[in-house]
Amino acid sequence: MKWIQEEDGRVVLSLERGETLRENVESVAAELGFKAAKVSAIGALEDPELGCYELDDREYIHRTFDGIWELLSLEGNISLLDGEPFLHAHCSISGHDFKVLGGHLFDAKVGVVVEMFIEPFDTPLPRIPCEAIGLPRWEPGEEA
Repeated sequence: MKWIQEEDGRVVLSLERGETLRENVESVAAELGFKAAKVSAIGALEDPELGCYELDDREYIHRTFDGIWELLSLEGNISLLDGEPFLHAHCSISGHDFKVLGGHLFDAKVGVVVEMFIEPFDTPLPRIPCEAIGLPRWEPGEEA
């Protein structure tokens, strides 16, 4: 993993083959003290685990897609869950058949490379459990 922080706080991050996406992104956010950020990336993922939330059952449907997949787009954010940086991301991936799949990204290894921008915000975004949806959600203005 290689990264550099610009004077305005933005981070340019390059992840290399075999590195774990979530672990590395959250570790950079923790090292820099980010309490909120916007994340975007492209590249290639290996064995991405995606999901879709089933509100009625209050659980995610998980599926791991074996092999290396083009990461067409990753959009997400970093917020605070239990006081620690937490990556919440959705992505679109494509295989050799050029069909596009997507969903909530739980995790993946880097298949070739992942090129990411992280744009921090000053406003802390703690995630607080929400009974109505069964998930922790942003609560801007709450204590982190």
